[in-house]
Amino acid sequence: MSVSQNDIAKAAGVSQRAVSFALNGKSNVSQEKREKILDVAQKLGYRINASARAMRKQSTGAIGVLVQHYNVGNTFLQGINHTFQQEGFHTIIEQFTSVLPLSDTPCRVVLENVVDGLIVINSDATIIDLIQNQFTNLMDQTVWLESSYFAPFNCIRRDEMSVCDLAVKQVSAAGFKRVVYVGYQEHAIDTDRLNKQFDKNKPYFGGIHYSSYQRYAGIKAACAKYGLEFVPVGSGVHDVPLTPNQLAAYLKQASGIKSAVIPYDILMTQWVFRQLALVGMVCPRDYGLMSLDDMRTFQQQQFWPELARMTFDRVHAGELAAQMLLEMIQSKKQVKSINVTGQWVNGQTLDHDC
Repeated sequence: MSVSQNDIAKAAGVSQRAVSFALNGKSNVSQEKREKILDVAQKLGYRINASARAMRKQSTGAIGVLVQHYNVGNTFLQGINHTFQQEGFHTIIEQFTSVLPLSDTPCRVVLENVVDGLIVINSDATIIDLIQNQFTNLMDQTVWLESSYFAPFNCIRRDEMSVCDLAVKQVSAAGFKRVVYVGYQEHAIDTDRLNKQFDKNKPYFGGIHYSSYQRYAGIKAACAKYGLEFVPVGSGVHDVPLTPNQLAAYLKQASGIKSAVIPYDILMTQWVFRQLALVGMVCPRDYGLMSLDDMRTFQQQQFWPELARMTFDRVHAGELAAQMLLEMIQSKKQVKSINVTGQWVNGQTLDHDC
């Protein structure tokens, strides 16, 4: 097993940056600390990664990460930070609102040229142009992670169409003939709204993510493919709220046919479960239930282990994004984009015969 600079830092009781300075012969650490670090590195059997060291020459040693909200990007950040720490880089994490000012003045990160590359997480279509304008000098070293912007190169995001196909396939295999999709509706995700640009005179609260459209279209297409009835329903979260009886009515429209409910994400899944419980409908006795996404934190298994769902390994996606950016910085070339597949987790909420 290879020894990382982070391992040396822990064993020596110093910061990871101090280890990087010492191993690269920089004068930012005292001679006493340098000797201690080198001694620990030798005892642990550390071997310098020559290509990584060469890549870091004449660089800032820092990577910028832009997130919509800190809580949205936290699992991505675990994978990103781990990968960069292994290579001697540190990350500067900022929310969109911190680096997209209401004026046209370039932000501090751009002016001071303090990062070697940039990873943008979860950006929607409204601010893509603004990000590109603010970070013109970094566009050749920018990776777009799980963002509405997707091009042949430098992008990583979940393949929503394949996720939806697998979800409906599992629902069909469980014996259901009817799918009630709960999420953004077609009228709420039209092209004009998706492409609406960010208004710099108003605070940024987030726009419509690409997955809002793709999950709707993906479930609709998969239902047609597997011969299931497709019934789209407004979420009650982003649209006009439905009463529990109104939601239940969609499930009872087809007499004698048990419906499977597929919400857009875990939050909408919780909402469906609570609303139907208020009118005495129990899952899986009265309906099937699965989520197209899981928690964006680390507690999904403890939170609702019985739930059938599609997962997205955001930690691994963060690692892929960091590896992609490192390759771009080292090779000075663009890297082919990646569609990440989702994984199916079989739960008890699709037990058709219950």
